[in-house]
Amino acid sequence: MPRSDSDDEPLDSLAQLKDKVRGLNKAKLKELLFTLMDECDAINSENCMLKDACSELKRDIRELEHENKNLQSKKIECDMRTLVL
Repeated sequence: MPRSDSDDEPLDSLAQLKDKVRGLNKAKLKELLFTLMDECDAINSENCMLKDACSELKRDIRELEHENKNLQSKKIECDMRTLVL
């Protein structure tokens, strides 16, 4: 949705927001509300996808840490054999 220059001004207080909203008609407020709801849904959906991706990465990290411990144990075994020889 295109924004006017006045939309780019930061609002310092709730009173300023109320004053700005008072000038809007019901149809415009309804349109803004639906736009806000759509943006919230999109952000929530992206957040869920990011949480899933983080969970998968955490699982991969645990698996790699386990594999790393196994490899370190094997290296120690090889080092011990080398010392014995």
